[in-house]
Amino acid sequence: MSIKLTVWVILGISIGFYAEVTPLLPLIATVVLLPLLYWTIKKQSSSGFPYVESLVAIIAVALGTFVVGVSTNKGMPNFYGQLDVEHPKVWHLKVEEALKPNAYSHRYVAKVISADKKRASGKLLLSLTPDSLLHPLEIDDELLVHASLENIQPPLNPYQFDYRSYLQKQGIQHQIRTNYPSILKTEKNSNTLFGHASRFREHIISKLKKKAFGADEMAVIQALLLGKRDDISEDTYNNYKNAGAVHILAVSGLHVGIILFILEFLLVPLERLPKGKTLKLVLVVLLLWAYAFVAGLSPSIVRAVTMFSFVAYALYLNRPTSSFNIIALSMLFILLIKPLFLFQVGFQMSYAAVFAIVWIYPKLQRFWFPENLIVRKTWQLLSVSVAAQLGVLPISLFYFHQFPALFFISNLLIIPFFGVDFGLWYSSYCFGTLERIAPIFGQCF
Repeated sequence: MSIKLTVWVILGISIGFYAEVTPLLPLIATVVLLPLLYWTIKKQSSSGFPYVESLVAIIAVALGTFVVGVSTNKGMPNFYGQLDVEHPKVWHLKVEEALKPNAYSHRYVAKVISADKKRASGKLLLSLTPDSLLHPLEIDDELLVHASLENIQPPLNPYQFDYRSYLQKQGIQHQIRTNYPSILKTEKNSNTLFGHASRFREHIISKLKKKAFGADEMAVIQALLLGKRDDISEDTYNNYKNAGAVHILAVSGLHVGIILFILEFLLVPLERLPKGKTLKLVLVVLLLWAYAFVAGLSPSIVRAVTMFSFVAYALYLNRPTSSFNIIALSMLFILLIKPLFLFQVGFQMSYAAVFAIVWIYPKLQRFWFPENLIVRKTWQLLSVSVAAQLGVLPISLFYFHQFPALFFISNLLIIPFFGVDFGLWYSSYCFGTLERIAPIFGQCF
């Protein structure tokens, strides 16, 4: 049932986004149909037309349409787009996310608090000219800026990356372009959990920078462990991309999967206690979210940890037939909270890879199960890689028009060492021994 519900909600999100349906209509439909659904469940016989399933499908579609409408703020009472955005206003903004900077601008996703002292809602792209004398903005910074909104320009050339469409699928319609001297930071800022996580991650990075790491090594460490890719050179990134291993530079499902594997292994003794399996599940989920906090609670890591929290629950149930339902349930949970994730390539590839692994990997293991331990482990690693790549193949071809054939070799060589190195860092951090193993850690990288 969870798979069907997820499909219906996805349909509703797609309709709400592309048809730009106001959230009020699906909300009314949901409120009206829920009592009817309750009455139908009470009265429906065991045979005949599936009234209950049909009503559930309609309600799920309406719910998806509603949540995406709320997420984009279109049709909401205080949406800034309903104001006269062509004339300059004093905007009160709150920094929600720092995007990767370039030589020409520092870019931030900012939440609109008010416009000309009138309450407003929505998200904007804030683009600031770099200034070496001023410190970049941080998460949770609140600021005032007097500016006009600008439309985000479409691509100038055919088949060029459509940045405007990309931002629209994150609920961002306009941008403000200015410079640091033109903004005024407010003294009283309300701190959020995301702000605390971002500052904690920067604290860890500042401690790592005191160690004897080279610039390139430090950039890779920040990316692999903490999800911060700002300092990676274009050459390094392209090398990983061409080798089919660029996924390890983004903290996502691979990293969280490794942590889940480590925790499942280390906490096995707890299963001997009364209610030990339940205690183990709780600790695993808490430690996964602790890593998400350390990594700055970025959207990709929050998405991955949410997904693998459900995977941990599936392992707790130990019923292979429920894996698809649990994964679909995790997707449903994420989309109800962040419906615009549906249009992000990372979200699509993550779930395509996980579904493919759950579906294809067991078939490959039944196809051949070597008796030699080394051959068997190599085949298992290769099988997981093949299953994941087959899952993301259609998406990769659609968005990027390429397929990295080197992933067979690169994953066999890189992933085992990365798993050991990443596990070493995570374990040493948890047990407070990071300071002592830093030189060894640097040599591993």
